[in-house]
Amino acid sequence: MKGLIFAGILVASFLLMPAQPAHAGVISDKIAQAENFATDSAITTELKARYLAEKELDSLDIKVETVQGVVTLRGQVQKESQAAAAVKIARGTKGVAKVVNKISVMP
Repeated sequence: MKGLIFAGILVASFLLMPAQPAHAGVISDKIAQAENFATDSAITTELKARYLAEKELDSLDIKVETVQGVVTLRGQVQKESQAAAAVKIARGTKGVAKVVNKISVMP
């Protein structure tokens, strides 16, 4: 008798559990993508602001792209020290996982 009662409770609890929609995984993936995009945008904005504040850098010469915390720097600068400063600032920015330096120095 106890076994039947337990089985009945188990079946009833299973039937009363809220069903997860089939698209729940898709929704959570979209939420994660949106959160990554927001974080990446914040990193890019932060870097551009820091480059504007840096007297040694002409921030218009440096393009910043951030994807999942990986920052890619592109553009041309006049001195190697400017490229090094841009990389150093990027590495010191919260949320940056990696910096890819594609900045070239003008001859």
